[in-house]
Amino acid sequence: MSFITPYFTLPKFTYYKPDSISEALSLLKQHNGKARVLAGGVMLVNMMKERIALPEYVIDLKGIRELKGINVTESGVEIGSTVTASELQQSDIIKKFCQPLAKAASYMGDKILQNSVTIGGNISIGMPSTDGLPALMSMGALLEVRSADSARMLPSSDLVVNIGRTNLRSDEMITKIIVPNAAESRGTYVKFLNASEIAIATVAVSLMLVQKKLRIVVGAISAKPYYFDESSIGWRWDENIKENIKTVADAIGSNLKPISDAVAGSEYRREVSKILVARALKELFGGT
Repeated sequence: MSFITPYFTLPKFTYYKPDSISEALSLLKQHNGKARVLAGGVMLVNMMKERIALPEYVIDLKGIRELKGINVTESGVEIGSTVTASELQQSDIIKKFCQPLAKAASYMGDKILQNSVTIGGNISIGMPSTDGLPALMSMGALLEVRSADSARMLPSSDLVVNIGRTNLRSDEMITKIIVPNAAESRGTYVKFLNASEIAIATVAVSLMLVQKKLRIVVGAISAKPYYFDESSIGWRWDENIKENIKTVADAIGSNLKPISDAVAGSEYRREVSKILVARALKELFGGT
């Protein structure tokens, strides 16, 4: 939320509240390039107040039942794009099969905002501090992206192009998130904030012990989250856990190129990231 905007009102726009995905996509196509979808609305409303986003048409997705719900299917765990952060935390399915996402949802604003923030809206803004994307990337999640004329599956790791820019076309929206092989994994999510509650670094970890797969994603330190798997960080399954964790944290730290800004310097973000990686791995594997 901004405290520096000179505006207290929203710019003029035409508001739609469709009842179905097809109606929403038809509106996006009709007003292509001039419309924005509103999921939870937390970020979009603030961006409109600051005149960063000036859509002529706003399409509210909250009344579309097809975009709600959390289910286990043959494909994995399927999450509707308008499921809220509160619903993610309360879902037994998410707590059991998508642990990094359950923990990440607890950071998506305060307890009141978490009733409004949606997983689709959270990841669609393409900002470094987004909590949902690192968690989804660590689990190898896929995004169902649809327009009025097409549908495609986009790896969550391919969503963000640069700060505030994603691979979504102006006539597309995320309708569903699919987490494959969710029953075989466990994981966690940790975050370090400054005194103003702005993210310095985040780390999501997903572990598939039987398959000996480990994924670590570092977020909030650059335009796109950094992704690592067990081979890229030299994880050795037969190694002493304490030594393994130290080696991996150092290896990840040496491959990070964090940004420097008014929130934190590059080297500080790097050191915090290493500490968070170690903390997350200790949580999953034990160790001191």
